[in-house]
Amino acid sequence: MLLSLLYLGLIAMLSLLPSKDLPDLQPFAAFDKVVHACMYFGLTILACWTIHAEEKRIRIFFIVLFAICWGLLMEFSQLEMMVGRAFEWTDELSNSFGALLGAVVYAWIAGSHWRRLG
Repeated sequence: MLLSLLYLGLIAMLSLLPSKDLPDLQPFAAFDKVVHACMYFGLTILACWTIHAEEKRIRIFFIVLFAICWGLLMEFSQLEMMVGRAFEWTDELSNSFGALLGAVVYAWIAGSHWRRLG
């Protein structure tokens, strides 16, 4: 559980840092969208693993819902903090895509693991 909370804090920190404090990395167009998707993919996988979401599949739904809401909170916080960051719907779409992909991958891995044991 602690690892999931630390990861959540890392996402908050990276999301709310002033833009001047972030490295200017753009190896390709939409690189930041890939980063957003990867962060929320990791959050979803980690949270599912932490609470053993495969035991009750509804947990996966609530984790994805939480991740999407957390992403929205981070985007609105960027808007309100006025630190050189801005709310972007495309960032939230990337966050949501990453969370959904994480849920699918977790369910697939957990399902294949349980089939091998059963």
